[in-house]
This record gives sequence, C-alpha cells and structure tokens, in this order.
Amino acid sequence: MGVWSVAIVDSGVTDETEARFGPNLFEYDYYYRNGNTDGARSTSHGSIVAESVEHTNGALERVDFQVSSNSEYFISSYAIRNALAQIGDMHDSGWHIGSYNLSIASSYSSFTSPFRAQIDALADRGIFGVAASGNGGTSGALEAAAYPARLSNVISVGSHDGAGNPSTFSQNHPSTVHILADGEDFPGAGYSGTSFAAPQVAATVTTVQALVEGVKGDRLSFGQIIDTLQLGGAGPRSAVDPADGATTYFLHTHSGSVDYAIATHIDPSFSGLEYIASFSDLEAAFGRDAGAARTHYLSTGVYEGRTVEFDGLEYVASHPDLIGAFGTDREAAAFHYLEAGRWEGRLTNFDADNYMSANPDLAAAFGGDDDLATQHYITNGFFEGRSTGELTGPSMGPAQFRAGISEGATDLPYATNSPGYVGIGEAVVGTISFFQDADVFRTELTAGETITIAARGSSSGGGTLHDIRLFLFDPDINQVGSDYDSGQGLDALLVYTPTTSGTHYIGIDGKLIYQGTYTIEVSRGASAVLTGLTEETVPVDAVEDAPSPTSDDVQLTTLGPEPLYTDWIV
Repeated sequence: MGVWSVAIVDSGVTDETEARFGPNLFEYDYYYRNGNTDGARSTSHGSIVAESVEHTNGALERVDFQVSSNSEYFISSYAIRNALAQIGDMHDSGWHIGSYNLSIASSYSSFTSPFRAQIDALADRGIFGVAASGNGGTSGALEAAAYPARLSNVISVGSHDGAGNPSTFSQNHPSTVHILADGEDFPGAGYSGTSFAAPQVAATVTTVQALVEGVKGDRLSFGQIIDTLQLGGAGPRSAVDPADGATTYFLHTHSGSVDYAIATHIDPSFSGLEYIASFSDLEAAFGRDAGAARTHYLSTGVYEGRTVEFDGLEYVASHPDLIGAFGTDREAAAFHYLEAGRWEGRLTNFDADNYMSANPDLAAAFGGDDDLATQHYITNGFFEGRSTGELTGPSMGPAQFRAGISEGATDLPYATNSPGYVGIGEAVVGTISFFQDADVFRTELTAGETITIAARGSSSGGGTLHDIRLFLFDPDINQVGSDYDSGQGLDALLVYTPTTSGTHYIGIDGKLIYQGTYTIEVSRGASAVLTGLTEETVPVDAVEDAPSPTSDDVQLTTLGPEPLYTDWIV
C-alpha cells in the first residue's frame, strides 16, 4: 500500500475522528456487515483508541474494523475472527500492517476460541496483536491479564498513571503483562483505562516493524519485539506495585524503543548510499550524503513505503573483482555502483536464497538470514568454489538491479528508446510540461508476476499534475492496460500480471490540458488494492453476539448517554 498502518479492531472510528486525524485507509464493520464504521455516533471507544495511536505516531495510517454493536455493549468473537482474517488477506495483497490493537478484555479464554487460529496465522506473517490487560485490577493483589492479552503471540499492556505508578485498576502481573503504558488521562483528560495504553504500544510496534522491514526485508520476531519494547532489559521501570510492595514493570517509551531498534537492528545493516542507489530522486536530492539519506529514511522514507532495494553485498557477490576490492563493505560497494558500476552495465544477479538452497549446510547455519549467507559467500564461499544456485523462478524476476531514472532537464520522449526507467520497488518522477506532452518509462517485468503501477499527482501529494492517464505496453508495443482514476482522487492505478517477460513501457500524460509533475511507483503484487477479499469470511449465520459486559468496569460517562467502557469485560 506504500504506507504503514495500525489495524484497530474495536467499536469503529467515527467520521468526526477521521475529520480530525485524517481518513481511515480502509474500514469495514464486521458486526453489522457494512462498509462504514461511523454508526451515526459523534465518538466511540474505537475513536479514542485511534486518537491514542495518532498521539503516539501521527505518521502512521489506520485500518479500522468494527466488531461491536454501536452501543458498545455487545462484541462478536466471530466478527473479530473475520477482521483478523482480513488483516492477513490484506497483508498477502501487499498492505503494510505492522500490528493490530485489541482493547478488549474477557475473563474467559473461551471467548477467544473463534479467533485464536487467526492470531497465530498473523504471527506467522510477523503481525502481532497488542491487547489491553484489563481494568479489573485492585491495589490489594496482583491480577493476571485478561484474554486475549494472556494469549501467546499477543503483547499484553497494562497501565500506569503517567508518572510510572501502576494504575490500581490495571490487571498487572509480572507473568502476564509485558509492559505498562500511560493509561490515565490519555489521550486526553478524563480518559482512563488499559484500552488507551495498548494502542500506544501498537503504534510503536508498527513503527519498529516498518523501519526494520524497509532495511532488512524481514520483520522482527515476537521475542525481538518484546526485547525492543523493554530496551534489551534496560528499559525504564515502574514504581513498585502496591499489591506486594516489590514488583516493578517495564514502562513504554516510544522514542526509546525506536532508538533501540535503530541501534540494534537497523544501523548494523543500513547504508545511506544503498538507499540512495535505490531511488534516483534521492540521488538528485542528496548526492552522496549518506547521513542525509539516513535521516530521510528514518523521518520520511519509511512512511512513504520506501525500502532499500539495492543490496551492496549482493552487488559485490555478483562480481569477482569486487569481492577482492570491497569485501563486505556495503558503503564502498554502493559508492562504486553509483560512481562507476551502473555506467559499466554491472548488474546484481547473486541471490542469497538460491545460495542457501544450493548449500543446505549454510541454510541450517544461518537460519535463512540473507545477509549472513551473502557475507559467507564473499568471505568464504567464493574461494571454496561453492555453487550459488540457479537464478530461476518468478521471485527473481529480472533479478538484476537497475537504478530508476527520472525525467531530468530534458523532456522524455513518448518512445521505446526513452531513457526513463523504473524498476520494481522503485519510484521516479517526471513532468508533463506542455499541451500533448507525454512520457515513457521502461520497466522489466516477469511473466506471471503481478505488479502494481501507481501514477500519483496532486490528489495524493505525488506532484502537481491534477489528472493523470496511465498506459502500459508489452515488449511488442501492444497496449495491455490503461487507467485514469483508480488511485486516490484522480490518480491512476493499474494492477497487471504480464504474460510475457521483458521490457514493458509505461506511458504517462495529463488528461485534457492538465500539466504538472508526477511520481510513478512500481511494486510487486497487488499492493495498492484489496484483491481476493470478501466481506464475509464465515457464513452470516455463524456470527453471534457476545454477552453484554459487566457494569463494574471503568466508565467514561462524559461522552454520551450510554456508558463508554475503557475495556469490555465479557
């Protein structure tokens, strides 16, 4: 989807909240089975959860699933199951969902039975749930977290008072709570409950997973996420729990966890020059300034969905003379590519997965870690004469990396010899500068491998072009696709599965007389649309209402005639 989102599985986010913080990227009401979660309400429990996410990291987007009645007295376990199943489908279709928040609490494990399989299936994809521990606590005892916070593959979040003192209402126990977040008068005065502590952690988890995946191509495991939230065991601790006068808990710190993730998981692998080599617009903006490129990635690029596509290690591994010259120096490899390699026509065709497949002992030793495998080939495997495996299969596509080429000072022609080029995972920019101007960008596609082409103008901040037209031609110059307004606003969006491998041609112009700048993005998969999703993942007659919650939970009575529960207890 190009942007990172927190999934909010709750009572729905109202239109008023969307007006304040921006629209949901996607929403669906699984309780009433319709496409709107507003429910004719001015606020909701889900809206306050969304506000907690926004206050933690406003650069993240939201996907919103309603699983309760509009009154918030009834919750459907099957609606939760459907919502979690859809999160998995969206991920498989290319959406970037970093975590999902469940500010729902039940004393009964049976409540979670319908959706436990979905929790585990999402964990297999690196998407972990964050759940409120529950508001049934007292100052006189240590209380185990409620369900689903107590389940495996779910991060359990209790509450503190904003100054590090465990909240008396929070169900806190050292064996069932991973961390405490501010749950009193957050996100604003009068809001209290573990419901509003949990989404802060969900926002942090999503931020960390986005940063790591953009650099390493993989997400952190559940244990690594817990380690990051607790700053490797060195994170701030709460005051002692009054229940026993001894127990303390780790305290949530968004900036601390992000800094820890950067130091532990990102900087050891990140190369500013690799990032520059992945995007021609960054080269134009930063030249060879690796520090500026790093700052751009951490503050902006990650939220644009940018990933480091150029791999300096694989580039070195593809060329024997570079193995001797640069070894495992990523920065030197990227610098060589930018200064000389691309003009020499050097391509990247080493694939770490193929190398491990050809050498099972290495796959076992490195546990599938591409960087470790590539480093081994550079330092040992090449000199041992080990096979690198065959470069086959659609995942390789045209595996050889080529940097994108944007339109410069010279207008791009509408012809097959255009110098404009955009690879999968890249973004380039251009300009429709006069009436009937049109540009062509070449791209390399593989038969059977679905891609998405997004042409973005003023509707989504991709440029100033008001209305874009997009055309796609195959290697024989046959038009195989076109689009006008399937993207955001008047942007163009095309999902295509080629039948022929080779150079394809992307044509861009402005509809009618419109002129201006634009951005072209090509991504693997149907990454900007929901495909293969249905509104129901179980039969309608299988959806049932959960029992009404008890009335002894912390309530917010200032938001309307009906009590608003900071957690639901079934």
